[in-house]
Amino acid sequence: MRTFIRRLVPATMVAGTSMAAVTIAMPAVSKADCDPGQWWDPTGKVCRPLGVGPQPLACDPGQWWDPTANVCRPLGVGPQPLACDNGWWWDPGANVCRPPGG
Repeated sequence: MRTFIRRLVPATMVAGTSMAAVTIAMPAVSKADCDPGQWWDPTGKVCRPLGVGPQPLACDPGQWWDPTANVCRPLGVGPQPLACDNGWWWDPGANVCRPPGG
């Protein structure tokens, strides 16, 4: 049993160290919860104040705003917005749902 524990402790430390290094080297680059008066810019992966960066367009019914090109597109054209779970956000660049803060 002692041999097992002696081998387990260094392995656990190595795993913990590598996870800590990844967390420090790759901090969260997205924030789905922007402050009031801000909007989420998926291209820059930042919250921007209203009036800064590409502006969300008031698209006609049957169209959606493509923030990567800053144009209105007909439904079915371009990357399709996904029906993400509550709290998750759609990353149009990768066309995937991402977790809050992820």
